[in-house]
Amino acid sequence: MENSYNLMDIRQLYGLNQTDFARKANMSRELVSKIENGKVEMKKPTWKKVQRFLQDNPLTKNSQDVNILGMPSHFHSQSRHTYLESRREHKNDPVSQLVPLVGIKAQAGYVKAYEQVDYMDTLEKYSLPPGVNSLGAIWRYFEVDGDSMEPTLSAGDVILATMVHPEDWADVKNFSVYIIHTSDKLLVKRIYKKSPVEWVLISDNDEQYPQVPLKLEEVKQVWQLRRHIRSKAPQPKEFRIIA
Repeated sequence: MENSYNLMDIRQLYGLNQTDFARKANMSRELVSKIENGKVEMKKPTWKKVQRFLQDNPLTKNSQDVNILGMPSHFHSQSRHTYLESRREHKNDPVSQLVPLVGIKAQAGYVKAYEQVDYMDTLEKYSLPPGVNSLGAIWRYFEVDGDSMEPTLSAGDVILATMVHPEDWADVKNFSVYIIHTSDKLLVKRIYKKSPVEWVLISDNDEQYPQVPLKLEEVKQVWQLRRHIRSKAPQPKEFRIIA
């Protein structure tokens, strides 16, 4: 398909959540979610609905040169520039986006049901911090469990993260902190790319938690740390009172 669309970028460009966008575009919310997460490809009938939505809801700039997740890009550099101009114009729009929080008690359920819209609706949702532009990314809050990342991260701390699409896993930065969603757990670790098919997960508390190899075939999602919210103030250093 010569003209393709990044559904998440378009939806967020209009300041709509998945439910509202699905209603306006005459689609199901579940389908919107699966397309945005790269689980299904854009079919021609759905593409026509997106095209009709764009025609019925014109922006001041052309937003139609956007690449759908998982599909090759067909637009040239000038189209890219036009799209970025449109994004900049909407950067300061009053868009209220609530982000799901995956708390410690919710992590087991999230691992199994993260693709289910009904389950995601059960998670508590919170606003993004001031100054964070929500456009162009999928956001999650994750609560830290355990002490494997001490002293950098402590149990109860909250991480604000953005999803790294599988096509971009090759660009993961060595020794940076990520949330790794495997087939049976959520892990907060530093990543070292040992090979194109295997990573090494590293804990900051490496005396108690040794490095762990991980095959990429076991990875479901990767989230990059964007903000760190401490659950308590760090312990102060010792002070000597001068009389």
